[in-house]
This record gives sequence, C-alpha cells and structure tokens, in this order.
Amino acid sequence: MKKNEPWWVAIYLSCACAFGLLFMCVFFQIAGYWLSGGEDFIVLIKENMPLYLKMAGAGFVLGFVLWFFNVR
Repeated sequence: MKKNEPWWVAIYLSCACAFGLLFMCVFFQIAGYWLSGGEDFIVLIKENMPLYLKMAGAGFVLGFVLWFFNVR
C-alpha cells in the first residue's frame, strides 16, 4: 500500500481476484463434470453454490492482501 494510492485500486483488485477465482472454479468444475459424462450441470451449479461463494470470498481477501502489500 502506497501512501497516496487511491482506494478504488483496492476495490478493483479485490473484485477482479474474486471474479477470476469464481470463474475458474465454476468453469473447471463444469468442464470436469461434462468430460466425465455428466449431463445436467445446472444441478451441479446449484449444489455447489456455497463452494463458489467461499472461493469468491477467498479471492476478495486475496485481492485485498495483494493490494495491501503492493504485490504486482
């Protein structure tokens, strides 16, 4: 964290990390389910919604930590 760095960078970085982890989690889980012969992936998404929310929360925390320690 720099002294005069704007706060919107923290919000942007946190949201970007959260969205990235959420997208990767959902995409690769659906791809693996589909490749193993699964057909109804909407049920899979509904069943694993708590997992997706946990991953998005972890991404938000990760983005804040990256911003706070100025890792880029």
